[in-house]
Amino acid sequence: MRKRTRICSLLMAMLLGIGVLGGCGSEPAEGSGTPESTKASVPDAGQPEGNGPDISKEVELTMYLIGDRPVDNDEVFEKINARLKEEINATINVKFMSWGEYEEKYPLIFASGEEWDIIYTADWCFYNGQATKQGFWEITQEALDTYAPMTAATIYPEAWEQAKVNGQVFMLPMNYKEITSYVYMVRGDLMEKYDIKSVSSLDEAEAYMDAIVANEPTLIPLDVGSDYDKLFVFDRMWEKANWESEEKVAGIGTWQAMGSVSELDDNAEVKGNYDQALFQGVIERLKDWKDRGFWSKNAVVNTQNNTESFLAGRSAMALCNANTAKSIYSQMSTEHPEWKVQVFDAQDGAPPVLNSYLANGMSIFSKSKNPERALMALDYLRNDVEINNLFCYGIEGKHWEAAGDNALVSLPDSANYAYDGNCNWGVRNDANWRVLEGGIPNLEELNAVWKENARSRRYQTFVFNDADVKNEIATITEIFNSDYKLLGLGFTDDPAGDIAKLKSKMTTAGADKVYAEMQKQAQEFLKANEN
Repeated sequence: MRKRTRICSLLMAMLLGIGVLGGCGSEPAEGSGTPESTKASVPDAGQPEGNGPDISKEVELTMYLIGDRPVDNDEVFEKINARLKEEINATINVKFMSWGEYEEKYPLIFASGEEWDIIYTADWCFYNGQATKQGFWEITQEALDTYAPMTAATIYPEAWEQAKVNGQVFMLPMNYKEITSYVYMVRGDLMEKYDIKSVSSLDEAEAYMDAIVANEPTLIPLDVGSDYDKLFVFDRMWEKANWESEEKVAGIGTWQAMGSVSELDDNAEVKGNYDQALFQGVIERLKDWKDRGFWSKNAVVNTQNNTESFLAGRSAMALCNANTAKSIYSQMSTEHPEWKVQVFDAQDGAPPVLNSYLANGMSIFSKSKNPERALMALDYLRNDVEINNLFCYGIEGKHWEAAGDNALVSLPDSANYAYDGNCNWGVRNDANWRVLEGGIPNLEELNAVWKENARSRRYQTFVFNDADVKNEIATITEIFNSDYKLLGLGFTDDPAGDIAKLKSKMTTAGADKVYAEMQKQAQEFLKANEN
């Protein structure tokens, strides 16, 4: 009981500090603000003086981000680079991995021989895997103090601790308190047309999509399918089913490993999702939705994510996290007021996740020729108000304009550089964060519900060290990207049979060894954190 009380107290303290919510897939929370004592300790931005770092040689840094390149990205970074050149004699060349390719491409660039320096990472985006493979440059406290003094003065201490893998830090986590919650964005005009009153549960979403299939042959109800959102519907069904169960099963370890554990099990027995009691029922419902035409028969090869399809008028609904909805709502309402776009809570009773700080972050390549300058650049991207605003929102006066100290209004050109839509999530900073005004009308109401219900999972900060099972993880990841995602989209004629085939493949790949190692580390985690 004492353990649980301590955890609950910590959760309450964190929730009280949260201003608004978000999340990426991720993507996230409006400014809870940084304590005044922390703000006051931020040093003035400027070039190091005296015995500071040597920046006499100009360098160009290459930074990898995830997502599609915004139309005005080069124009925004021209301004960012002008400031960085002035401050640290460096500029940044930005490259993007699209949502449809990042899972495959991300691990490959580490072994490609290409010269690059900075990359977006997260607990769901290869952080642990690359940290344990020496893919990232270690950020020591000394390096932080020397090359990133603004970050050293302001980083949340718990964020620094969470970033440690075997006692070493390989990421600058976001300095931002975030809740991940999901929403449905739907066509209000079609709701009116077919007398649909609400789309705030799986059952209501099903009724809405049934109406679209029956009456709107030119529209795909929900156009999922890219690597980014192939499992979005599965996740909603899986989260709801497990939250309502007695076991309270939740994921553990790397996403691609497909491991899960009951949060009530102090022995931390890890199983494959396919071995959990509720898995087959979820797959059967996904098959039913697929068979009823709720998404395309080509969903497996679709490289466009469902929000892009919704924006383009090809689908009748989008399923996304709240931050994505916030970034595109104003654009849709402006371009298509006749759609009467509405936003509904897609949590369906399952509590949103109070994220760890590792939900978004930035790391430096272990083979970077200029890791110290890369760390200096990240220091400015995170903490310099002008540079952080440019990265997060675009050019003031073109893409946005200020509305008081902590808000902004999107301008028409924001369509070419969407609010919080440029994979800037790793440098989000509560001290600088601006809330979007004129956005989702019922967002405050949704936020109130999410804040009340949000929770950290028992293994929220658990980091799995896969050093002893690297080969098994590599094979399992291939199975995840093929068989598992097919099931997650309902592409099966025999759910029970195909689940059995998945289990057989996983066993052959060494899943039992992986889960045993995961369980051992989970038990050590519980012992260290819940005494």
